[in-house]
Amino acid sequence: MSPYPNLFASALYWASLNAEERSLHSIRALSKLHPKWVFAGLSAACVYGYEHSYMLHDGTVHIACTGGITKRDSKRLHRVYMSSIPRWRSGDILITSPARTLIDCAALPFDRALAVYDSALRYGHVSKTDVSTLMIQTNCDDQAVKKLLVHANSMRENGGESWAYAHIIELGYAEPLFQITFDNPNNYAMPYRVDFCWKLADGRIIVAEYDGVAKYADTSNPHRANLKAKIAYERRREQHLKEQGVTTVVHLFSETVDDKQLLDATLMNAGVPKIR
Repeated sequence: MSPYPNLFASALYWASLNAEERSLHSIRALSKLHPKWVFAGLSAACVYGYEHSYMLHDGTVHIACTGGITKRDSKRLHRVYMSSIPRWRSGDILITSPARTLIDCAALPFDRALAVYDSALRYGHVSKTDVSTLMIQTNCDDQAVKKLLVHANSMRENGGESWAYAHIIELGYAEPLFQITFDNPNNYAMPYRVDFCWKLADGRIIVAEYDGVAKYADTSNPHRANLKAKIAYERRREQHLKEQGVTTVVHLFSETVDDKQLLDATLMNAGVPKIR
């Protein structure tokens, strides 16, 4: 099969790759065919290893350019115009600087772009000041970049938490605290860390955990003993949190976060306050 003009791969091998791996294969191959190409936007984010949703991949390759589209361009090539291209290198691959990559990724939907920003900050590749300084010098969507910089936070540990947080904020809920620790009576050297925490004026403490897929609901799982152990651990953990003043623990599965109406109802029932 051919994922891009002049690129070919075994159909069986290609089918075994996830969306990000496919994009990286194409980028590596194209960097050999076109060694002067500077990959940008989502393509650069892939090379840096920034977390993002696989749903963003549609086979398009993003490169920086100082000119416009040419007649020879593939429909899968997206040129990002720049008056001056900040070139960085990862091995043999040329990519835009981390700050410029984040500015271009601001064109993605907010709930998807936030994971890229959080990841770049978490890796220490760039600071918010780097991005805001370059933004002033760049023709870009200033409002989108500013919104992402306001909400970006390196304390979120993965793209799923970034995605969940984006929806929580978009629904108008109060800003949570991140990665708050509580004692683990079974092992004080390894305290519990919760994803989102609201400490309210009336003394209530609400904790929300992003659990990704509904991993405890599959009764057909062949590893039943392991599954039971996970459930028992979560029950002990929740009990220990409540013994330390946590009043409510709510688990947010990916299915819940994906459905904003369901997420809204879940958070409202848990007592999380809205600010708008």
